[in-house]
Formats: sequence, C-alpha cells, structure tokens
Amino acid sequence: MIVETKIVGRRTPFERRSLEVPAGPQTLQSLVTHLVHAEVAAYHERQEQVGVLRVLTERDLTEGALGGRVAVAPQAPGGTVTPEDAVRTALTAFGDGLYYVFLDEEQLESLQAPLTLRPDSTLLLVRLTALAGG
Repeated sequence: MIVETKIVGRRTPFERRSLEVPAGPQTLQSLVTHLVHAEVAAYHERQEQVGVLRVLTERDLTEGALGGRVAVAPQAPGGTVTPEDAVRTALTAFGDGLYYVFLDEEQLESLQAPLTLRPDSTLLLVRLTALAGG
C-alpha cells in the first residue's frame, strides 16, 4: 500500500512511502493503529541516532533547498513516546477533525467501518492547520 501525507498550508509536496498491508479484516481504527506503531518505531530508531554527529549531505542540502528549509536533526534526545499514547492521540485527533483520511480517493469518516485494503491501495492522510487569526 502507498501512504501519502500532506499538511495543508505548507508548500511541501506529498510525502509518499510504501507500507506493507496488514493481514486480515481492517477498520480505520486498526489501520491508524498500525501506522502509528510503525511511526513510533521509526521515531525510536531516529532517537537512537541522536547525539551522533550528523553531517548534511549534498542530497540533504538539495532537498532542503527545494522544500524551503535546510535543517539538521536535533542533537539532544526528544521525549519518550509510547505507542499506546501515540495511538490515543491519533484517534482523538481524527475524531476532532484535525486530519482527513482517504482510501483510494474515497474519504473515510468512521473509525469502525470495514475497509478493503489491496497491495496497490493508496492511503492519503491530510493534516489540517488552523488559519492565523481564525
């Protein structure tokens, strides 16, 4: 499955990555839980590398310039994140309308509705941002 993410209001293009489709029947809640667990694992892996001298490569500079921001990863470890807390936050944010989810161009509005996932499915997560002064 292809997962795309976009933050409304930012000039950065969609971020695309491939993710293995979980086996068995799915709901949006189980899919979000799967995605959050994968992201927390990636976060912990990045945190293990914090403190190691990070040198910007030519690719980092080029991608940063295209995105409008060149940055180096933080040199101090971030806070601890548990998968359970992250899942709870993600599900609450969905319920509060802070992001929308589309599966194969169809908006998903219920956490409990059954989903049919295929290896070639595209999942789009769109995070909304508040307008200044709104």
